[in-house]
Amino acid sequence: MCHPVIRRFGSSAAGLSSFLLTEQEMIKHNFPVKGGRGCEGFVCTESDGRVTDGSPLFGLDCEMCLTTEGLEVTRVALVDADGRCVLDELVKPPNRIINYCTRFSGITRSILKPVSTRLEDVQSKLLQLLPRDAVLVGHSLDGDLRVLQMIHPHVMDTSLLYRQEFGRRFKLKRLAQVILNREIQSEDRRGHDPCEDALAALHLAQYFIRKGPREVLEDHHDELWDFPEIDDHVISSDHQLSSLSFGHALYGSGQSALFLGGAAETNGSVSNQHCRRQQCFSDREVVCVFRRLVQSYSLSVLQFSSFSNTLNQTTATGRQRHLQQVCERLRQMCVLYVGPLPADSTERHVHTLLKRCGRLRTVRLLHHTHGVHAEVVFEHLEGAQLALDHLDGHQINGCTIKVRRPVHELCLDLDERLSERLNDRLNSHMIYVCNLSTKPHRHDDLLQTFRQFGPIQQVTSAAEHSGKCSRHAFIKFECADSAQAAVGVALQIGSRKLSVCHALTPPHMTSWMHTHPVTMETSPETAEQREECDVSCDLEEPLLERQMKKLDGRVGKVFRALERNCLSVVILPGDSSGGGDHPGLCFIHIKQT
Repeated sequence: MCHPVIRRFGSSAAGLSSFLLTEQEMIKHNFPVKGGRGCEGFVCTESDGRVTDGSPLFGLDCEMCLTTEGLEVTRVALVDADGRCVLDELVKPPNRIINYCTRFSGITRSILKPVSTRLEDVQSKLLQLLPRDAVLVGHSLDGDLRVLQMIHPHVMDTSLLYRQEFGRRFKLKRLAQVILNREIQSEDRRGHDPCEDALAALHLAQYFIRKGPREVLEDHHDELWDFPEIDDHVISSDHQLSSLSFGHALYGSGQSALFLGGAAETNGSVSNQHCRRQQCFSDREVVCVFRRLVQSYSLSVLQFSSFSNTLNQTTATGRQRHLQQVCERLRQMCVLYVGPLPADSTERHVHTLLKRCGRLRTVRLLHHTHGVHAEVVFEHLEGAQLALDHLDGHQINGCTIKVRRPVHELCLDLDERLSERLNDRLNSHMIYVCNLSTKPHRHDDLLQTFRQFGPIQQVTSAAEHSGKCSRHAFIKFECADSAQAAVGVALQIGSRKLSVCHALTPPHMTSWMHTHPVTMETSPETAEQREECDVSCDLEEPLLERQMKKLDGRVGKVFRALERNCLSVVILPGDSSGGGDHPGLCFIHIKQT
């Protein structure tokens, strides 16, 4: 009775009308509705509201491309209750196409070139084909209706029929495979077939109506809802497994484990009883033993200790100085010089000019230059980059301002480091968005605007670490292509024009930059103390760099020794000494080749 399907429909629901989405559900799941936000100008089907269990079902599916105005339809398919495809039309979007999305749509430039059918033509055909009591069926149907710019009040969505916990949804391909025993969206075919997808959604809905929620669960619970997947969290209702350690589970399943490293205990997660332990006296020995034994064990735990030993041997002052230098390098990447400015300019004027690009940490006017200039420090590297790209050459009261980065030793390799940030795979799925509203519906508007480029994993406030309300945010897509497409399109929410760029800040550095800002002021220590500290740091930092390079090389050798499809997890502990709290890093990767 706690299953999400039963909670929504009950165990004895029957008949087509029991499984229609309510108006409240349609609004919640972003379906176009009369008077809804963003639905101005949408075409309404001629529905009389009299839907019965005998009303006809129609399966609908669309393929889309990305244009300068967002997602637009390129192909429409409609199948009737008997499975006949009554409409299969190619559609030419009115706006310039940026991405044909051929991998999913199968549409190419040459396919659309001779097409003359427009959106309004397809809308007219659909209005003629759909009876007044028609029920539309689709998988994530809200997206199809939005690109068709049509409103229909009677819908069934198979992604919400076969529902999961926490809003997760099964893919249509998975449902067709398990429920219908049918293979769709074949990998060896270029793009999806909307007729095939519409028919699959139709048959899934008909099956659900015919069987009812209880029988669907009884027949398919184990193979669908309870099937172990990476993105499915299977929780024991009686929590009997909560006390079972990982080592016991591994041992009980007949798997073998190996621990290589020093004599330190493994905190019971992989105990001596369930794991072969091999003590190694150096990192080099760990790598050599692992490369010989890697094929013999299901799980290997390797402990490299030389770098942590080196850290323990260095002074707290040296470690803190080293971390501060990293933070200061990041901070210097956020500094810009702006000017010349009008003579009557104030810090508030500069702040008003630049805040659309990102939150500012400090603004300082420089009057001793030839004309008034300002030194500006952004909280995020992305804000500085947007200001540099968009405001250089901007006119203010007849003054043409220039936006420049500082020139000193910390910034000599700045261009190379920015290039590395742009190519960083950790950030390839993320974008930075600024000039957002602070209104209550801002989050929903943001999702609606950027979901057109692809599924979104997470939206994070750019001020999360400062605890303040922010007009800027990071958006993480499931696909890097979605992030790339979002950067190249002019977007706005209401009257606000958004500025978008690729995320540049290393994800693991965000808290370093904002929780522990490093000031330019120096403490009143004596010259002798400063000299002593500088000498000790100069001796320690090259040693840390050498050890880090060795550690990097050894991890690389381990990774190259892994088999294909092997999961590897690399954990680098953080540092909480010297009054700071710098988080560690965790890298997770599945070896593909």
